[in-house]
Amino acid sequence: ATQSTVSSGINAEYGVTLTMVLQGCVRIFLFLINTITVIFGFAITAVGIYCVSKSKSEPFTDMETGSLVGVIVFTLCIGLFVLILGLLGVFGSITQSPRMMNLYVGLIVVVLVLELVVLVGGLVSKKKIVKTAETGFEDFVEQYYQDGVDDNVKSAVDAIQFNLECCGYEGQGDFLPDHSPPASCCRNDTVKLFSQCSTEDRFTEGCKQRLPKFIGDVVNLFAVVVGFAVVLDVISMMGAFYVRQNSPKYDNIA
Repeated sequence: ATQSTVSSGINAEYGVTLTMVLQGCVRIFLFLINTITVIFGFAITAVGIYCVSKSKSEPFTDMETGSLVGVIVFTLCIGLFVLILGLLGVFGSITQSPRMMNLYVGLIVVVLVLELVVLVGGLVSKKKIVKTAETGFEDFVEQYYQDGVDDNVKSAVDAIQFNLECCGYEGQGDFLPDHSPPASCCRNDTVKLFSQCSTEDRFTEGCKQRLPKFIGDVVNLFAVVVGFAVVLDVISMMGAFYVRQNSPKYDNIA
């Protein structure tokens, strides 16, 4: 009987030790993940604040100002939300406060729902996103040489043409005969004019053939990133529940 009692005591002590080790690992995991979240949230918030200061110093048309304000407000809200979520996770993993963990889990659930909506919506609307990007690029190509065109339009066209190694929407003919194709239709990035580009370095294929695949790949990559975030959120939520339920310091606190 004495031997059985000793054996039971050793097993119980081993179980308690294993639980403490596991809890410690979970708390470290939550601390590290949410530290990264805090940094990420702070960075997004800083970008939003920077945009606010920048928008006040530069002239915008009414339409641009409205769009800009919407983007800035959205960026600031996302940044602050992520920052608060990360801080709750960090301090919750340190203090093991049930109330803090409960609030953390509640915010995680909100994020999880939003991520799932974005993930499903992105995959379902993939063809529509690709078509919208194609139409937008075609319009940008038509506006490229128009008077008063926004420099951002030209920059977008140039970036797509040079990186995808294509020219125009259908081809070089989109710019001819009234204008010469942009220098971005050349593989040699040192030339300033298309006429200076050698024949073998000129892009002849239109971006119509390459843009859909590029946009599709971007949507797929975005879906993978969001999917990974969903898995990470579920693990974090389970970790928070575990810390909440195995916190001896707060066992008697509701």
